[in-house]
Amino acid sequence: MSPAAFIDDPRWYAFLPETREGGKKRHLPTHEDCARLDVESAAAHLRAGGTLGAMAGYEERPGQIAMLEAIARAFNGREHLMIEAGTGVGKSLAYLVPSILWAYTNDTPVVISTATRNLQSQLMQSDIPRALRILGDAAANFKVALLKGRGNYLCLRALGEFFAPGYWTMSEADQAEMPHLIEWLRTTPDGDLDSYEGLPRTLLSCQGEECSKRRCPYYSRCFVYRARKAAAEAHLVIVNHALVCADATSGAGTILPAYGRLVLDEAHNLENIATDYLSCEFSLIELARLLNRLHRRPRTAKGRASGVLAALARAASAGHLKNANIRNEIISQIEGIGDRFNRLTTAAEGVFSRVALLLLPSRNGDIVRYDVKDGVRRHSVHGLFEAYKKEEWNEDDLQRAWMKFEHEMANLVRFLHDLRDTLAVEAEEEGPSSAAADYAAQIQGLADSLVSFTNAALFVLKGEKNTHAYWVERLHLEKHRVNVRRMSLRLVAAPLSVANDLRQMLYEVKDSVILSSATLRVGTDFRYMAKRLGAMDDRFQTLVAQSPFNYLTQSLVLAPDWLPDPSSNLASCVKELAALLNELCARTKGRSLVLFTSYEMMNAVAEACRNDFGTVGLELLVQGEGLSREAMTRRLKEGAAPCVLFGAQSFWEGVDVAGEALACVVIARLPFAQVGDPVIEARSEKITREGGSAFRDYALPEAVIKFRQGFGRLIRTKRDRGIVVVTDPRLVTKNYGAIFRKSIPAPVHAVADVDDLLGRVQSFFEQGESLS
Repeated sequence: MSPAAFIDDPRWYAFLPETREGGKKRHLPTHEDCARLDVESAAAHLRAGGTLGAMAGYEERPGQIAMLEAIARAFNGREHLMIEAGTGVGKSLAYLVPSILWAYTNDTPVVISTATRNLQSQLMQSDIPRALRILGDAAANFKVALLKGRGNYLCLRALGEFFAPGYWTMSEADQAEMPHLIEWLRTTPDGDLDSYEGLPRTLLSCQGEECSKRRCPYYSRCFVYRARKAAAEAHLVIVNHALVCADATSGAGTILPAYGRLVLDEAHNLENIATDYLSCEFSLIELARLLNRLHRRPRTAKGRASGVLAALARAASAGHLKNANIRNEIISQIEGIGDRFNRLTTAAEGVFSRVALLLLPSRNGDIVRYDVKDGVRRHSVHGLFEAYKKEEWNEDDLQRAWMKFEHEMANLVRFLHDLRDTLAVEAEEEGPSSAAADYAAQIQGLADSLVSFTNAALFVLKGEKNTHAYWVERLHLEKHRVNVRRMSLRLVAAPLSVANDLRQMLYEVKDSVILSSATLRVGTDFRYMAKRLGAMDDRFQTLVAQSPFNYLTQSLVLAPDWLPDPSSNLASCVKELAALLNELCARTKGRSLVLFTSYEMMNAVAEACRNDFGTVGLELLVQGEGLSREAMTRRLKEGAAPCVLFGAQSFWEGVDVAGEALACVVIARLPFAQVGDPVIEARSEKITREGGSAFRDYALPEAVIKFRQGFGRLIRTKRDRGIVVVTDPRLVTKNYGAIFRKSIPAPVHAVADVDDLLGRVQSFFEQGESLS
């Protein structure tokens, strides 16, 4: 079938399998009704005499056994647990085995949450199948489901709306994309848009505002419904931290099945993810997204309008609504929607025109402080309304601009409610499965989202809560002027602490929450991370599962003390660092990962190294120069050509390159947060106001945790050997450097010059014959 014939077929989706209704509905058992795990029997699966022990290459890992036993006891005793599991412990199996046994024995779901997609893929493709092989009949017919947020799945209604105008109304580019899209649609098992690259995701996904659920004509084939139903029937549900937060705030059981036991891996990222989820914003881009869901002009000259209201108007014109009077009324009402949108958008632009004035240098004063961070200007603003009241504004002041916006938004919401009520009359006559009921539900959802958007905007503009940081963010480095591009502005409010939120959302309502990571301690205890994550109550136990690696023989940590301090002399630091890297990476024959804390420094060093690397046959891979993070990591792993990888923030964790493909990790700068981040600044100020030290109590422990993550990129197996070079002299020249040095499992050797450093590197690798 040609793409044109496929798209113009009104039943184009009929080949997709339908998800059956019904099925066994499980109720969450109470803790008292659950069977307890036999801790010794559970641990035996990973011991020498168990199934794992019979597998090739088995080595018993005491840390893994201790972690498994602690989790089993926590599940049995309705306790929470913080576990720091060093690299090589095998923490995935350590939490999967007791989780699988508990879920299977009690026929109740256990949720495993990660921060990254990489770990999700590893769990689904490798670790869970391995755990099930180990358990054998102890987990026969075990069900596992991977569940993502709604926006990650193809929305069939959205695709239908895209197809509706017909193949011949599409642009040439869209027509050229259709064979690829149709082939993907025919072969995708789950509609996960991560596996599709083509049309913009915003055209193909649904955020939930306009979802009419069971009233939708595509519901029986809906990928989101299918994924959630699979999760509802699964023993083990794999999700990410953001989805855990979404489920907890929307009402338990709304997204995830009701569950009592939760494992949060990569828990050191939980605070930042929860902060992002609990933040709110006000931007023209978000407003435009919501309005486009309602009605969007044609994308091409021969195309048709899209969105819920455009579809409703077409349905009414085609006679899909039974009542003629209602049809005519709806068509008449929708005809003027463009004017309503224009008035609302103009009013919103008026608000942002006032906000843009704050970006003028002449108006920074004590209201605005700003700094440039990696291509983004962030302007911390507190109480915009109050700020403007101090000035002599008349009709142009922010308060009046906001009132006009609020008035136009109220008019639009009232219009949508009237439209919903009109549709409800026919829905009452035709039933809940009628087209009228479907459209009424979509319109109600979008009206609710517009109200939520307005409430969030008012919250951000008022800036009244001292529990939040407030700022204006501009994503384009344009010259400061009144007519700054308003679409590039957004106002954001972010919580200064998520400890109470996590406590209320998770620890107080779940039977057992396990927080797991390779980096949860600062120094020798968990107090810092426990406080940040709200994990302070008596139900929390802690465990350190030691790494099985011998870092004394497998690694060498060197700290050149002659290099300039990057915090005070960046230009000189770039020059000296580039010179050192040219020598060092030639000696290691590439096979190096260089970690930076900013794109500015990374790009400067890359330019200084590029020619010299090429001269000695080293390929330089720089984050942001075309290849994805995954492609860069794959190139380093494969080792087809000697290469050096320069990475910024996202490369400090989650990069797993075992064996001789990675021989050297360079930490270019101690990973203190960059100046200018509004949340970090506001949190620091709060600590200072309360009598603490922002550096000692916040900046330093955050940097130590990230430093440990960076160090952990090097040694991934017992056979790995390599060096870590920390080129920030503060590691050995500052008093606080001792905290960094004590945080890693290998001694730090200060070196006085480049010859000393290269000699130590050569001797280390000659001992292990790793440079042959």
